[in-house]
Amino acid sequence: MKSKRILIVSASIGNGHMQAASAICDKLRESTSCNLEIVDFLQVGQFRYSKLNRLQIELMNLMKSSYYGILKVAPHVYKEIYKITEKQHTRKVIDFINAANQKTMANLIASYRPHIVICTHPFPLGAASELRCKKKRDFTLVGVITDFAVHSWWLGDGVDHYFVANEVMASELQEHAISASQITCAGIPVGKSFTPVGKKARKQVPHVLVMGGGLGFGRMESTLQELEKLPSPIEVTVVAGKNQEFEERARILARTLHNKVTVLPFSPHIATMMKQADLLITKPGGITCSEALAVNLPMILLNPLPGQEEENAYYLNEQGSAIWIQDEWEIAGKTAALLFGNQKWLQEMQVKCAAISPEFATCHIVEKISSLADVNKKEAFFDSGYWQGVGGQSC
Repeated sequence: MKSKRILIVSASIGNGHMQAASAICDKLRESTSCNLEIVDFLQVGQFRYSKLNRLQIELMNLMKSSYYGILKVAPHVYKEIYKITEKQHTRKVIDFINAANQKTMANLIASYRPHIVICTHPFPLGAASELRCKKKRDFTLVGVITDFAVHSWWLGDGVDHYFVANEVMASELQEHAISASQITCAGIPVGKSFTPVGKKARKQVPHVLVMGGGLGFGRMESTLQELEKLPSPIEVTVVAGKNQEFEERARILARTLHNKVTVLPFSPHIATMMKQADLLITKPGGITCSEALAVNLPMILLNPLPGQEEENAYYLNEQGSAIWIQDEWEIAGKTAALLFGNQKWLQEMQVKCAAISPEFATCHIVEKISSLADVNKKEAFFDSGYWQGVGGQSC
């Protein structure tokens, strides 16, 4: 892959999509001599392209702020939007947004001239796919799906290859006329520090890790209060993510609790925390859950965001690597059963985590991308008139 240019595009909606992009980039950097760039598709200010008009910048900002706002204030509305855009007859909604995002993608392509574009979020993937459909194959387009189910937003005629977490997802893609040769069941990419720690001996004081994703979503305060009902004390580490308000409230609450509770902000040391923990209590984000699977850490899942996280929770619960709790009053009972009851249950969950572990997912993805790069020998130089036609800069 010498001298190949690879552009990895994600979106900072949550933190997981960008983490997946970083994991792929780090592995590519280790194993290849290609030129690599990671871009956050929603941080349009970093592009500094004069051709991006104010309306497009506002659209990108609106997409991000609307997502957060709806999830916080009216999650049921987001769930309805998710359901509506799943249906084929409402595909025009997705097509409209993809078309609106084309100019931003065109500027990226014109600037970086990539041989391969890897997308770990459906927004840039849809825009790149729409763009490619207007011209012949000038670059290879790859989609890395970062959840355990396929939403129609990921689908596009211009995508050359998909990486998915499981065979069920591969079958779903094939139902949409995507060839099996265009799909690799690799798992969701995680960083190289997420590795299994082997069989754990039962601790005198169990350690529970509580997370709400990079944004600190979820009712973690009530989770801490429910854990006070356990028959014996435990140690709890709470990762508040980037939610400073919750972090401050959690620190105040921790002083009133019997369990030893450590509250931390967003941290780059999640792998170490997971390896030290006996149980993870979290909302079911695709990346967080994949990291736990790679470490073989059993999970209790609660407060899923509507849509993809509910599907993640369903899948992991069915696989036996996690328990999906839909009522908070169940937290204490399930946690007590796992930590203080028959240890066999917790050990069985560890085995089931290992059975679907994505420990080597990033390696498999990079190996396949290397082979795709070898196939695509054509230089990604483009006719400047074409890019001006779709709103990009002249090359």
